[in-house]
Amino acid sequence: MSVMTSFTLRSLRKNRVRTVVSVVGIALSCALLAAVFTSVASLQAGLYERTLETEGSWQVYAPSMSAAALENLERSDNVADMAVSRELGSAYLTEQDSLTMGKIATVRTLPRTVKGTFSPEGSPLTMIPEISEGRMPENAEEIMLPDFCKNAVLGEGASDAGVSSSGPLEVGGTLSLDLGTRVVDDANGDGRLTLNSVTHSYLSSAEGTYPHDEEIVDASIRTYTVVGFYERQSSFLGNDFTAASSSTSIVAITSADAGEEGDVTGTYLTVRGLSSAQAVQDLVLDAIGDEHVYPTYHYNLFRYQGIDDGRPITGTLWMIAYVLAAVIIVASVSLIYNSFAISVADRTRQFGLLSSIGASKKQLRRSVLFEAFFLGLIGIPLGVLVGLAGVALVFSFSQEAFAALLGTGGGVPVHIDPVVIAIVVLLSIVVLLASAWVPARRAGRVSAVDAIRQTQDVKLSKRAARKALGVGRRAARGGKAAVGPTGLAGKLFGAPGFIAHRSLSRSSARGRTVVASLAVSVALIVVSGSVAAYLSPIADRAEIQDGAGSGADITVSGSAPQMAEMSAFASDLDDFCERAEMIEGVKFLSSYRQGQADAVIPAEMISSDGRIVGDDLDAQRGSPWSPASFSEEGDYLGDVTIFYLDDASWLELVRELGLDEGRFTDASNPRAIALNRYQGILQDDSYADMKPFADTGTVDFYVIDHTVQVDSESWAFVGLLKDSAGTLSAGYINQYSEGEPDMMEKPIEDVAARSTLEIGALADEVPASINTAAASMHFPAIMLPASVAGSAVGAKSPGGEAGLFDFYWSNLSFTAEDHSAAAVALEELAGDSDLLDFRVYDVAEASQQSRLIAQAVQLFIFCFSIIMLLIAVANVFNTLTNSIILRTREFAMLKSAGMGDRAFARMLAYECASYAVRGLVIGLIAATATTFFLYQAARLSFSGLEFGLPWPYVGAAIAVVLAVLAVSVAFALHKSHASSVVDALRADAV
Repeated sequence: MSVMTSFTLRSLRKNRVRTVVSVVGIALSCALLAAVFTSVASLQAGLYERTLETEGSWQVYAPSMSAAALENLERSDNVADMAVSRELGSAYLTEQDSLTMGKIATVRTLPRTVKGTFSPEGSPLTMIPEISEGRMPENAEEIMLPDFCKNAVLGEGASDAGVSSSGPLEVGGTLSLDLGTRVVDDANGDGRLTLNSVTHSYLSSAEGTYPHDEEIVDASIRTYTVVGFYERQSSFLGNDFTAASSSTSIVAITSADAGEEGDVTGTYLTVRGLSSAQAVQDLVLDAIGDEHVYPTYHYNLFRYQGIDDGRPITGTLWMIAYVLAAVIIVASVSLIYNSFAISVADRTRQFGLLSSIGASKKQLRRSVLFEAFFLGLIGIPLGVLVGLAGVALVFSFSQEAFAALLGTGGGVPVHIDPVVIAIVVLLSIVVLLASAWVPARRAGRVSAVDAIRQTQDVKLSKRAARKALGVGRRAARGGKAAVGPTGLAGKLFGAPGFIAHRSLSRSSARGRTVVASLAVSVALIVVSGSVAAYLSPIADRAEIQDGAGSGADITVSGSAPQMAEMSAFASDLDDFCERAEMIEGVKFLSSYRQGQADAVIPAEMISSDGRIVGDDLDAQRGSPWSPASFSEEGDYLGDVTIFYLDDASWLELVRELGLDEGRFTDASNPRAIALNRYQGILQDDSYADMKPFADTGTVDFYVIDHTVQVDSESWAFVGLLKDSAGTLSAGYINQYSEGEPDMMEKPIEDVAARSTLEIGALADEVPASINTAAASMHFPAIMLPASVAGSAVGAKSPGGEAGLFDFYWSNLSFTAEDHSAAAVALEELAGDSDLLDFRVYDVAEASQQSRLIAQAVQLFIFCFSIIMLLIAVANVFNTLTNSIILRTREFAMLKSAGMGDRAFARMLAYECASYAVRGLVIGLIAATATTFFLYQAARLSFSGLEFGLPWPYVGAAIAVVLAVLAVSVAFALHKSHASSVVDALRADAV
């Protein structure tokens, strides 16, 4: 062991407090880096594995491909794996069967590999359904059916049924299908389109898009033996090759080798050598060359495989990650640098003496770098262990949150990636060496004269020297010596303040280090608040998903049958609600009914946010015959969504807003409340959180004939129009005309009845009773009491078929002791009701997951804030404590010169106040700049955000800095207990 090494180790042993604080600082820095990197790696690995297991490894799915397109993709070097599933044909179910089974039954083959390594037993390119009974089909004469078909009798009593069974469907039974190809005439008259049952529901001319109903051509009877039943998967289109459109419930699966060229062929593939989603799209679309084929891209998988999907949220998260990484590194460098800077200042005399006996500058530098290396040997491994333990602890306490985030039944295992740990260790070493390098160079420049005179502590800055010289000269001209306190410091604090002021005027590295330490600490605390502020929109959006804020466990939604009377539909809903409450453990919570009407909203009622939303929705529609949402005067022209709250929920809302109950509960003269919050997705894929209304007022509503006959041709209403003179009219198109659809305008009084409605108040938050409707995604939206729904208070259209307060959708919310059992019971009850189109949705689990996802985000914010606070406290405590301890000899000399305890405290109070003010100002400037970068990052994905500092965190930063200053000074004074010059000089011995 060399002399310099021995000297360094002896110095570390002697200054145990400084050594421990330095190790803690290095460990904290490394722990934070390890925790951040390991958390990201663990979540990335967990999400990737969950996606593979639940959604498959496919990256692109095209539901129908030509033989030429398949050949192009198979030949491409960028296609790694490829499998196909053929659609052998479809058949129509009888009208009776379609009430419960859907309108169309389709036969599809199991996926077959044409390139790569996919197999049903191997890598999950797409999800293979789980067998509930029986086995997989092994030849072209066998099929497997979805489990809801079990024991059903199809085609009973119909001689021309397209789908018929030999009896109740069971393993070993038979099913006959009149299979053919689904086709429909193109709306533009360009021929016939071939349909597939993955993306196309039953197409009827009644929908107004196609001139004729679809039909099945080239049909022939095929009979299959049922060999098994499979469980339906809850997955989005593309995950599961058994997925089908809403009107195609039955997908029968046969063996992979069935089918032949010419059948509708769906294709799954993975790519290689492409780094962006756009490049993947270009590859696939170029190979397909058919504008009627719409591939699905697996964006969930792209983001975990490092493929840029072009979404603003990706850029936001990366920018926030970059800012946080910069903050962590700056905090780490500040914490470690301060420790070494003070350490070198502490040993100025020692370095000078070593220099006087022959130690070279290189040896002195190496001694400091060796100290950094030695402390790193202890602090870095300790930091890695603490970081991993912290991640494991956080993950264990938040298993439910992360399970919800991942959509799995378990939590997130800590994924210890050697590469990630190596990066953390390497980055920690770089930070450590960077922090120690400047103090090491400073140590190498110390001379024997510096050690004797302690010039680094007493040297005045040039400005202070000039000022002192000027004061001395003025005093000499006046015949008086420049003695005693001067300036504000002298007036307020007397001689102690004068001494403190002179001490602060020196060009002292210690003073600059203390101020820098305070500034970084203030910035860390404020930036923690900024991170919380600009990550909160992510948590907020999770909290409004899936009815998370409604308090409901089960919802039952139903739409009105076509041509149904409103009174009959309302009666059915009330009857269903009464019978539902008779189910044990089920309790009615709230309800709403939903309708729509066309209106003209005055410009003064629409805010600038509302104008942005309306213009964006126009751009998203992109239809050349859709009128703009705003007139030249700025009036809104278009449809308004109306939510009718049940009377109890309406009364609760009125009371929450402090409104006059009498005015807002009068059904004969209804007054509406506008929903003044929009949380949709804009055309650039950013998330909006805006207030679309500027004020209340009176709105003109128009009940319009949506179809008019002109010369035996049917014209469809497309929107309200207002010319430059302010004349209002209704626009209609004849979409069956050749080429571009013909458009005409009808005077509004000929086709519509006008009615006015007062918007009496604005609600900035979505009531819980309509949370399940994703109400904040509607623009514009108003609320009324349910007593108005379906009433004759509003106007009727001239044709008499529609009323202002008609509704087409209703939602009933329930709480349940056992939500799973209640969902089953309500589904059975709904099947017996007169609601022809209904949906029972178990929101308890989904809303819990949304809440837990929000909690996961909030947990990250909390942990980040706590770690930043610890670093800030350690930074200030370490810097100030050591700075004061280094002045033990100075303090002893002042005491020996007669300075009392009170004067001594006033001197330190002045110095600390100066440090605090400068540190707070610089720290707030740095925090403001960092917050601005976070704000710019968040603006990429979240519209409507406003820039601002998190003032509660600013207050916390000030309080923490003052508290740590006080504790640090008290602790340092306790440690620097030398009561005489002799004691101080003895303590300075090497």
